[in-house]
Amino acid sequence: MKLPSCCVGVCIAVAASALVAGCDAKPGASGRIDAQWHRSNMVDDLLPRWTQAASTDTGFMRTAVDRKWQPSEAQPGYLTEHARLVYVLIVGYEVTKDKRQLEAAKRGADFMLARFHDPANGGFYQRVAADGKVISDSKNTYDHAFVLLALSHMARITGDVRYREAALATWKDIDLWLRDGKGGFFGELPRNFEQPGRGVQGSRSQNPLMHMFEALLALHEATRDPAALSGAKKLGDFVVYKLMQGTADSGAFIPEWYDANWKPMATKELGGYTDIGHQFEWVHLLLEAEAGGISSVYAPAAARLLEFAVKRGYDETEGGSFDRLYPDGSLSKTKHWWPQTEALRAFFLSASASGQKDMWRRYDQTLRLVQDQFVDKANGGWFTRPRSVCERETCPAIQVEPYHMVAMHRSALAIAERQR
Repeated sequence: MKLPSCCVGVCIAVAASALVAGCDAKPGASGRIDAQWHRSNMVDDLLPRWTQAASTDTGFMRTAVDRKWQPSEAQPGYLTEHARLVYVLIVGYEVTKDKRQLEAAKRGADFMLARFHDPANGGFYQRVAADGKVISDSKNTYDHAFVLLALSHMARITGDVRYREAALATWKDIDLWLRDGKGGFFGELPRNFEQPGRGVQGSRSQNPLMHMFEALLALHEATRDPAALSGAKKLGDFVVYKLMQGTADSGAFIPEWYDANWKPMATKELGGYTDIGHQFEWVHLLLEAEAGGISSVYAPAAARLLEFAVKRGYDETEGGSFDRLYPDGSLSKTKHWWPQTEALRAFFLSASASGQKDMWRRYDQTLRLVQDQFVDKANGGWFTRPRSVCERETCPAIQVEPYHMVAMHRSALAIAERQR
């Protein structure tokens, strides 16, 4: 069945009217986005605090911040976290029009291009110090996905041709050097992109592919370059036709870890599992791609992934996404902050088109969980795990960087605008 889709601002798609069969609507479904809360948490809490704590005059992003919003003296200088904060600040500016966020995003992007970029070999280093000294010169695919995401949004929002050219050059390097010849990407290569010799074994993960797909959608939106469209379709097709596994009850899932030939790790002992949060994340990415006209098979694939994630990994009692499902059927019921944002996003995107009450119910239920257990009412920001867990166990005394939260809020506000 082909599922309906539409564009919302940035071509965010919506799902079908019956994504999860056999679920009767239950009381309490609002049928609407809580726009006031999404805007407040993004605009009044996360953005101003992270702008103040993370940004520096040089553009280096301070990503290690404690619960009181004090940056650590020692900063790790990881490329992924730096690029994510550039993304957060520039899309934050798009919502708030706060010039402080725009200028901080520009400084961060310029530092990334000047200090993280490898002028000799292309690509970007994995870690640098605050003074720009290279700490790790590895070329990591996950890192590069977020560089591409940040630069694409910088290009789209600022209109600066420098960022457009840098984004396209970044994708060219990724496509040329990081592909593994089997349809996916290596996880990490040395500075000169030298690939492992024949017969050398290594594991693969779907996670860099997922974020590369996200970044390519953003690159195409920003540039309309056919190479971005082609890259997104090639990658999406690889995931849907090669990695996605069907189940007997019409659901589907994407395992997390694979061997060098992209065969899923078969047991828990070998490192095999399915990340529930990533199933929710693929739902909205595939729907967005379908809305952008990339493929007509992506929305049905998203529907199957959503069905699986809800049936196998959602807490129908208290709300929220569980952590991992293992090949033996056992489920880790730990709850972390970021899968809740991805579950919320999948629920409100699917429900907004169909009016499906059970998806709105799950959105409302999970939102209450987040507001009660994950938002730090005393200090601002989010906890890594539920507050009730952190009260009886030791949780990291840090602020978790806001990429997942801001991306979710941005989508929610776009849907809310259509509901007005």
